[in-house]
Amino acid sequence: MKSLLPLFALALIPAIAAAQKIDLKVNAGANISILPNFNNQIIIVNGFTIPGVISVANAANPPMATTATSKTKQQVGFNFEVEAGRKLTDRWKISLSLGVNQIRYDYDTHIYQSIIYKNDFDLSELTTKYGDSKFTYLTSRPLNVSLTFDRFSLQAGPIVNYLIGKKYSNYVVVSNVDTREAIGAFFESKGDVQKFLYGIHLNARMAVAKNLEIMLGSQYFLNSLYKKETTYKPVYDKSKALQIQLGLSYNFAAFIR
Repeated sequence: MKSLLPLFALALIPAIAAAQKIDLKVNAGANISILPNFNNQIIIVNGFTIPGVISVANAANPPMATTATSKTKQQVGFNFEVEAGRKLTDRWKISLSLGVNQIRYDYDTHIYQSIIYKNDFDLSELTTKYGDSKFTYLTSRPLNVSLTFDRFSLQAGPIVNYLIGKKYSNYVVVSNVDTREAIGAFFESKGDVQKFLYGIHLNARMAVAKNLEIMLGSQYFLNSLYKKETTYKPVYDKSKALQIQLGLSYNFAAFIR
């Protein structure tokens, strides 16, 4: 059902635009999500009481908490939206948009000497999937204000996101080389992903052909990607994403009237 929500929501804007005879644009492009490096808290478990049950509560020995440095890396995501707008004057316009936005980033955490490993290492050495974070949101810019200068325009306003898909991990398992049985794990003090993100955006557009514009913009989210509960405070404080977006905008209002 969740997978049908974006399609249903996106279908509403063309219908409204056709009825009200307002401008209708499709905006699409790529983005990178920037997050600062952060201090991570890692809970190290050496051995499990019940084989195959991977949790701190199932630790065979007292868990050990340690702090570690995590370095983030930008990854490429995508954004797609339908935007309906109406002119107030020759220069000023208001609009609203609805679409899908993806936040992607990667990070790696450096572990110092521990009860499982005697040497320093990065958690990515245990699995290449560590730190790969991918969040997909139904996104809306409910009140955009645009100012136009001939072929150039600026647009700004608030942005609201609702989570519809997520991919991330909170722990890394250490397995016996011969039996593949879990003999320990590194757990991150990081909570679940926020359902709602809110922020502000600013973008610039340049007309390059009839009905076609190039877009360069950014958006900053004012709350953390992760819930505060059970999240280590330095992780929570540093997990506010800044996105840089590059794409195209096409006005196809004439085709639906």
